[in-house]
Amino acid sequence: MSDDLRPPPRWTRVAERGSILGLRIVVWCYRLFGRPASLALVHAIVTYFFLTGRNARAASRAYLRRVASVPEGAAALGRAPDFWASFLHFRVFAISIFDRIVLWLDREGALEFEVSGREHFARLLTPQRGGIVVGAHLGSFDALRALAEEDRRVVNVLMYTRHAPRINALFRELSPDAHVRVIQADGSVDAVHCIRACIERGELVAMLGDRVEPSDRNRTCRVPLLGNRVELPEAPYLLASLLGCPLFFMVALREDDARYHVHAEVLAERVEFPRGERNKAVRELVAAYAGRLEHHTLTAPYQWFNFFDYWHEGSE
Repeated sequence: MSDDLRPPPRWTRVAERGSILGLRIVVWCYRLFGRPASLALVHAIVTYFFLTGRNARAASRAYLRRVASVPEGAAALGRAPDFWASFLHFRVFAISIFDRIVLWLDREGALEFEVSGREHFARLLTPQRGGIVVGAHLGSFDALRALAEEDRRVVNVLMYTRHAPRINALFRELSPDAHVRVIQADGSVDAVHCIRACIERGELVAMLGDRVEPSDRNRTCRVPLLGNRVELPEAPYLLASLLGCPLFFMVALREDDARYHVHAEVLAERVEFPRGERNKAVRELVAAYAGRLEHHTLTAPYQWFNFFDYWHEGSE
């Protein structure tokens, strides 16, 4: 099958391998004994899943080899893309899940966040016009909670929740009064109306742009990412055009034990497609997003959390 005819990544086939009981044990341990004891438990859990997750290990190694082929990526890895590097990749993912638990439990904040680019929101958002934020499975998407809390700004997350119903249910249980609202990404007209209402109230609508959701299969384009072309959704850019609002890129990368650096960048101050050039304009925006994603991935390669055959190389 040619590169342009390959189907989109079937990441939705990757089931919730994690046990909800295991997550609850981590929550219980954190509440009773704090961070150090809980992290020891997390390390034991991730070791088990690393040793038993053959397909995920193969996908990790394939991704790390791509990173190592680029000089800045190799420097950030600090070692060859070997078995141990793959374990470190799993370990960082486990810590990100743990930090997500901490975020949802500690409303006062056990984690610190430094935000670069906050001025973009102040400059481009008004009480009558919000914006769309496109993130990725890189670092912590839950850092949006920090933005919502510190800036008193309402954030709505457009999310396909069916692939991880137990985990999402647990986080809603941990913090039922969270300021971050969830909109189910089902491609329906109701979802679009809900997003429009959020934007017209001056709120942010955030979504992940590095995976093709089931509702986006007919609206994708292929762009370069880490040495090969990948299928990415057009939905964030089409929505921003429909609503005439700013489009932001945002990732939060872990820098040390309890500190994240949030990077907020402007992809477009207002998305408007020239007549007859919509496809070209969409592709340029998707490519711009992929370029920023690649840049930040190469600076923090262990924080990329797509443990499946992302480039269709037969890792699964």
